[in-house]
Amino acid sequence: MNYHLRSFKTKSYWVYAFWSTDSLKTFVAVVAGIWTFVDILDSFKCLDKKTLSLHWLVPLFLIGIIAVIFTRRPVKKIRYKSPSHDLIIEVCIGDLFKIPGQKIISTNTTFDTDISSGIISINSLQGQFTQKFYPGDLPKLDKEIELGLQGIPYTVITKKSGKTHRYEFGTTIKLKLADQYFYWFAMSDLNESNTATTTQMDVNKSLDGLWAFIETKGEKLDTVIPLIGSGLGRLTTSRKKLIALIAQSFINASEKRIFSNKLTIVVYPGDIEKSGLNLFEVKDLLGHYLS
Repeated sequence: MNYHLRSFKTKSYWVYAFWSTDSLKTFVAVVAGIWTFVDILDSFKCLDKKTLSLHWLVPLFLIGIIAVIFTRRPVKKIRYKSPSHDLIIEVCIGDLFKIPGQKIISTNTTFDTDISSGIISINSLQGQFTQKFYPGDLPKLDKEIELGLQGIPYTVITKKSGKTHRYEFGTTIKLKLADQYFYWFAMSDLNESNTATTTQMDVNKSLDGLWAFIETKGEKLDTVIPLIGSGLGRLTTSRKKLIALIAQSFINASEKRIFSNKLTIVVYPGDIEKSGLNLFEVKDLLGHYLS
């Protein structure tokens, strides 16, 4: 079932589609427009509106409802332009790897990469990245990560398996693959059993470190980031609020210097059905947070 059909099945879409100011405005405008047309026909003696029965209201209202559904149909992409900065925030549903721009991958504070042992889930974005760009060559990825982390302070921790050098939240490295740039940044902690956890405070700190790195050592390109923290990070914050927090963090970091003119926040299609997220609500929330 495609995204649009799934959206029509969610309660949040129907609540938002009909119980909003914009929906009411659309309904009133369509009904009023049709009635104005009837008035015109009546004035030209093409019909006598006095003879119209109350049954005429049924198709009139149905047309208004259809117009609302058409204008508020599910969308896969919304865009918000900051009124005080030359910045664009885009939120879309899709595959991060297929969207143009420098891409961000969240990882853990020990920069563990091992998929085979289960430390890193193959279903995570990091796992997908590894399978896509370093298939069967994990040592090469680890070597590039070590080069990126050279000179950065760390603490030594104890874990049952995996790496034991822990870096601060927000620690970021840059990987260049052909003509693509990827930024790995530490956003979650692995406990002794290698279970990933993070908090909203950790996410905020991690984003601050990420933007600071891109500003000083990154490329000034359009930036693509996943909806971090909504999966294996186990954050309880709603996806809608996470999007707003990421966007707000990006805008705040651009106050002194613009390091990227556009941020695209990518929502995995499977998240839509789980969360009932619809992008109309997201656009309204961005307007509230960022205006």
